[in-house]
Amino acid sequence: MKIQFVYFDLGNILLSFDFAVAHSNLAKLFGVSPANVKAAVFDSGLEDRFEHGEFTPEQFAQHVCKSIGVTGDPPPAGEVLDAISDMFTPIHPMLGIMDRVRCSGRRVGILSNTCHAHWDWVIRQNYDVMKADLEVTILSYEVGVMKPHPRIYEAAEKAAGVSPDQILFIDDKHENVDAAIARGWNARQCFGGPEAIAVLGEYGLLAD
Repeated sequence: MKIQFVYFDLGNILLSFDFAVAHSNLAKLFGVSPANVKAAVFDSGLEDRFEHGEFTPEQFAQHVCKSIGVTGDPPPAGEVLDAISDMFTPIHPMLGIMDRVRCSGRRVGILSNTCHAHWDWVIRQNYDVMKADLEVTILSYEVGVMKPHPRIYEAAEKAAGVSPDQILFIDDKHENVDAAIARGWNARQCFGGPEAIAVLGEYGLLAD
């Protein structure tokens, strides 16, 4: 029972995503090429700043329109935000996994680099893999920094309310896992599905 709290990353652990789909969605909305969208919104750092919480959703939509070079009346902010967010697919083997961890006597939460629009979209979809009583959600746009910045892990530690060595974190990126290990967490790089399930099983965290 050393592990008392398990943090799940969102992208590529619970949900897969494809930025090319978001590029295509926005391209159709604005009548431009996906390459134009990629350069104006993603390569420019605009999306990254949104994930850091620098803009409200409405401000971000305005910046997107300006960066793409919209002339005339822009599309409603909600359409812009949904277009950039409709790119997620549940990783079905993860269905019920968070509840199995909870039934083993541990608490669970999500620690994710994400923006308001993406999180709002995910919650509205009511994905089965997300249906669990989460004790904590630590999201980069709310904290103001992204993994692997130490401050987001500090916020996660405080919210979990346990010592670092009692936390397990699974994430798809080595740099995020390395940053957690540097703070004394247990952390493993893996992808959602069989890899993540195997890691949780190694720690004895899956109730039957």
